[in-house]
Amino acid sequence: MPKDSGRGPSLWSTVLTDLRARLAAGEFADRFPSDRELMAHYGVSRHTVREAVRHLEGIERRPRVGGRVTTPPTVLRRLLDTLTALGVRTSTSTPTTSEHHSAEIAERLDRLPQTPLTVHAGVLIADGLPLIYLENWSDTADSVQTELVGILLDGSGQESGRLDVVSQTTVPTVAEHSVCAALGIPTGSATFCIEARLESTEGAPIWQRAFVRPDRYPCILQFTTT
Repeated sequence: MPKDSGRGPSLWSTVLTDLRARLAAGEFADRFPSDRELMAHYGVSRHTVREAVRHLEGIERRPRVGGRVTTPPTVLRRLLDTLTALGVRTSTSTPTTSEHHSAEIAERLDRLPQTPLTVHAGVLIADGLPLIYLENWSDTADSVQTELVGILLDGSGQESGRLDVVSQTTVPTVAEHSVCAALGIPTGSATFCIEARLESTEGAPIWQRAFVRPDRYPCILQFTTT
């Protein structure tokens, strides 16, 4: 790694790229290094180290002793936290439970195509109007899964370590009739769909779909290549 050359942004971004690769490899599972340790490892200034770490997600740091890696928030959680910061009044509908078959989602859960799936669903109300329709798909009817819908939509903090995010994507989509009805928008309306595979502390995989109305609040999505 080259020494500092006065080109802060290019240097911290290089450190950031390497730190992300090391995180992905599980190198910091037990402890995240302190500023001093990172400075010695990369041969850079404290400013460069702090700028790189500032752009990392899921790092909880303590001065001089390093830190630990935490589970990054889901896209849905970030959205809810933003609404809370803006002072938006939110509430949730009573979660519902139904049985469905979906070969596509069964495959994403590593299940056979004909596996019956339980869908736990709920709606987030923001300033009196529906904003998000959330579905949790799993092959269990456990009441814990119903509870998770409320946890994920209540707008307060993290999921308390109960869920690990395995993968997630956000795509624009034309929602089906039942989703549009739940959100109070015309059939065929465009929405944003946040999809994620989650693992609960009980080990059961969950496929989550959150449909977000794009017409309630202005938003910006940033797509990057990896």
